[in-house]
Amino acid sequence: MVRCHSAMPLRSQGLAKARWCLSDLKIAAVSDLHVLPDTTDDKLLQEIHQRVEEIEPNFFVIAGDISDRATVLERSLDLLHAKGAVNLFVPGNHDIWFEENGGAGSQEKYSHILGEVCKRTGFHYLPNEPHISDDTAFIGTIGWYDYSFRREDMGIAIEDYEGKEHRGAVWYDLFRVDWRFTDREATELFNKKIKYDIDSLPDTVTRIVYVSHHLPFRELTVYKNRFPWDFHSAFMGATSTGQILEEEERVILSISGHSHIRSSIRTNGLTAMTVPLGYGRPSADGMSEFVRAAVAEIRIDGESVALPGFVEGDICKGLGYVAPRR
Repeated sequence: MVRCHSAMPLRSQGLAKARWCLSDLKIAAVSDLHVLPDTTDDKLLQEIHQRVEEIEPNFFVIAGDISDRATVLERSLDLLHAKGAVNLFVPGNHDIWFEENGGAGSQEKYSHILGEVCKRTGFHYLPNEPHISDDTAFIGTIGWYDYSFRREDMGIAIEDYEGKEHRGAVWYDLFRVDWRFTDREATELFNKKIKYDIDSLPDTVTRIVYVSHHLPFRELTVYKNRFPWDFHSAFMGATSTGQILEEEERVILSISGHSHIRSSIRTNGLTAMTVPLGYGRPSADGMSEFVRAAVAEIRIDGESVALPGFVEGDICKGLGYVAPRR
């Protein structure tokens, strides 16, 4: 459905009024499935697929962390693929962990292998290029972290964040991400890609949806005033990424994962949200309700973004957990 709105152009408040023809869109989004390497999670994947089909979205977004094994990722995407929707994917840090037993490394997975997996399963791999549909563009990267989310009052040396270890607490990318960039270099590279994608969009694009795994806004991060939780919060994202999004008035929505506590905020006129499922698994009887909480429905009507029934918080609280490093 297309509606012509006589309104202020998106987030801009200082420009003259213009008439925009903006299509109404529906998005289904989820992240952080952490699929087990056997068929144990097939029921979960089938329920997610069914829920997405019920929503009947124009776009189905997965914001990373399905599996560190490319074969498991491919099988999962194949089961999740939504007919009648444009399927979009960005990887998470777990997805780019190097393959064990001499397999592909992080950079090869991010730059080549995962894009090929998406092509075979009918997903558009946003790190390769944006997806443009009429007046709306989806852009995306994995995002990364530069320790700008750290709590400086904890007094932890910056070298400990760079080394991803402090007093026995370890951020596991230390052992499984093998590209040669520092975290700050990686953040800057992905930020440059965001700017390039935005600058490359045609003038006909009046709305931009940004998809990433890592968080672009510190306000989406949860702090608990305890160690090691707040040490690990430094690895959630980068404030510099959010600044880029806020400076581009056409960005109206940001979808991320990574933090396993679901949240949504409004900042400078845009909506930012996290859509994780997490490590928890309910009983078979509770699977349908669990998945309904996990798959976010997003509606864009002209310039407005609505999140009907969006569930915030940790939807895995009180559930049994699967192996965390998958």
